[in-house]
Amino acid sequence: MSKYKIVNLFDKVFITITIFLVIYAWINFFIRDLFTTFVLSLIFSFAIVFLIFYLFNRKQEKTTNTKKYLKDVDEKFLSFRLLSKTEQLYLLNSIIKKDFSTRILSDSIVFKKNDKTHLIIIATDIEKINEFHFVNLLQGRKNVDIIEIICNDFDTNLNTKILSNTTVTFTTKKKLYDEYFFKTSTYPDCSKLNSKIKPISMKQILKNFIMPNKAKSYFLCGLILIFSSIILPYHTYYLIFGSTPLILSIICRLQPLFKR
Repeated sequence: MSKYKIVNLFDKVFITITIFLVIYAWINFFIRDLFTTFVLSLIFSFAIVFLIFYLFNRKQEKTTNTKKYLKDVDEKFLSFRLLSKTEQLYLLNSIIKKDFSTRILSDSIVFKKNDKTHLIIIATDIEKINEFHFVNLLQGRKNVDIIEIICNDFDTNLNTKILSNTTVTFTTKKKLYDEYFFKTSTYPDCSKLNSKIKPISMKQILKNFIMPNKAKSYFLCGLILIFSSIILPYHTYYLIFGSTPLILSIICRLQPLFKR
């Protein structure tokens, strides 16, 4: 359906009339009474139309909710990535410590769960974890039962069994959103994403036009046009448009004097 209401209304009327005519034609084939045919056609057509648009609205609502969810996931994950590593660690720690006793290391979080040692490593600075990154991330990680790596993406062919007696899992944006942010209603600050870009004012545009370092360019441009007015037709045209950049070059050179 279109985003314009008038178009949607036209579509609904068109579909309703079309269904009514089809049903009317078939009922009239079996029942010759026009009034009975008309009433039955109204009942059946409106029932079918109601069912069609009910199912369509449910599907559309589901699609809208899915789009909203994916947008929220992307927004929160991007906000999380924009945080510094320390801020990321403290945000996750504030979520996990609600249920477990945690300890923040230089680049990870450690806690006990079901008598097993869990280690969370944040690797959102790596676009996609390959074997080289994976080995470096696990280097020196000992006496850990479960390692969870929070990342953007990872190579699905990675051998995660390189550490004996240690289970390695990956948490990308959807899992991070579902199991940490949404589950605990704790989200990263999105103000950096939602901050509006200030529009460029006319004053700023004019200042950019008369910057001192542009004087030479204006002068050369004006000089070429002035000389062109002597040897080419449309003398007045070249004279006017040649004088304009020359005047701008003078203004550019005089601008620093007015700031003193």
